Amino acid sequence: MRLVVSVVPVAIGWGMMLAGCDRIPLEQPAATDAVASWDGLYMTQCAGCHGADGVRGPARPLADPAYLATVSREDLIRVIARGQGTFMPAMGTVAGGTLADAEIERLVDGMRKVWGKEGAALATPWAGAPGSAQAGGAVYASFCQSCHGAPDGRSAGSAGSVTDANYLRLVSDQALRSAVLFGRRDLGGACNGPYDGQPRDRRLSAQDVADVVAFLASRRPESGRSTR
Repeated sequence: MRLVVSVVPVAIGWGMMLAGCDRIPLEQPAATDAVASWDGLYMTQCAGCHGADGVRGPARPLADPAYLATVSREDLIRVIARGQGTFMPAMGTVAGGTLADAEIERLVDGMRKVWGKEGAALATPWAGAPGSAQAGGAVYASFCQSCHGAPDGRSAGSAGSVTDANYLRLVSDQALRSAVLFGRRDLGGACNGPYDGQPRDRRLSAQDVADVVAFLASRRPESGRSTR
């Protein structure tokens, strides 16, 4: 299972994060026709983290047809407006941001039209109830460890560690779930198999996804705890 992470972990993640943040303007430009368009809004508000053209940023790629087909329009609007997790800020004026409701709707509709038109929704929903960390440990051992290394976070594996303490401090449970479901298309990674040591037609069930996310979240250190 090649779980290529939402925020590129540790070794290159910090550099990419800083590079992305350098592209976020400190002052918003005056309203123009370019900024009012969906792609203008994207470049001024989103590209610093999600990458130009929606790929190869430090955060999840948004130019992902499967992602845009699976996450509902309402959920995309809510996440942009109110934020989610550690690094996704609230962008809507309703939560202290700079984007009006109409601008967020224009941004979402543009992304879905241009980047999501070839997408097919996954059978497993984007969000779901929490799983069992204990059961998730077995899922990780069967499907993830061959690519991501042992869950002690000391072995990166061929696809990078997803149990490193610093990485887990950065990402929310939902970001972990998205990484399991969608991988990183822009980095060549996928999470839908085939998996080493498993039949080629074996896929993670919805319960498997919930459980392995719970397991990864359980490895997240408490605030102030040593990362070594």
